[in-house]
Amino acid sequence: MNKKKLREKYFHMRKSIPQKEISRMSYEIFFQLKKIFFIWKKTYYHIFLPIYEYKEIDTFIMINFLLKIGKCVTIPCSNFRELSMDNCLFHNNIILKKKKYGILEPIPIHKYTVSISLIDVIFIPLLIFDLKGYRVGYGKGFYDRFISSCEKKAIKIGLSFFPPIGEIKNIHKNDLSIDIGITPNHIFFFEKFKGKL
Repeated sequence: MNKKKLREKYFHMRKSIPQKEISRMSYEIFFQLKKIFFIWKKTYYHIFLPIYEYKEIDTFIMINFLLKIGKCVTIPCSNFRELSMDNCLFHNNIILKKKKYGILEPIPIHKYTVSISLIDVIFIPLLIFDLKGYRVGYGKGFYDRFISSCEKKAIKIGLSFFPPIGEIKNIHKNDLSIDIGITPNHIFFFEKFKGKL
C-alpha cells in the first residue's frame, strides 16, 4: 500500500480508538521505552506534544519522566509558511497555546529556542512504520527536514499504536528512516541502527 492510502487508513483507525484506550496504550509504549536503558543516559530529548483531536500518543507521560530525572526536553515549534520547525526548550512553567491543527506550542517561541545540534534523542510522530524503519506521517515533511539538520548520532525513535506493516510502497530517496520503533507490545531495532550499538 502506498503512503497516501496508509495515511488515510491509519489516521481513521487511530481516531476511532476510545480515549481510555489511548491513555492505556500510551502508558504501555512508555513502559516499552523504559526497557531501553541506554537512551535514558543522554541529555537532550526532542519530543512532540500530542494533538488530542488526532488521538496522538500522550507524550506528556515521557516528558514528565524526563524532567523528573533531570533531562533537557525540547519540543517542535512549526513554521507553516516555510514548512520548517524550531527546537524549543520545555519546562514545567512554560505557557502553551494551541496553534494551527491543534498543535500546542510555547509563547513566545524565541524565548525558548535552542540549537538543534544539541539533540541526542528524537521521538518522532507517525501513523505507521514498516519493518525497514520507514514511516508514514501527516505528509508535510516537517520531520524529514528537521532530522536532516540534526547530528547523525541522534537516535530517532518512532512511536505507534499499531504493529509495523511489511513494507511501505513509494518510499522517496529523501525519506528518512527511524532507528527504533515502539508499539504497546514490542520494541523494533532496525538494521541501520544495529550497527551503531
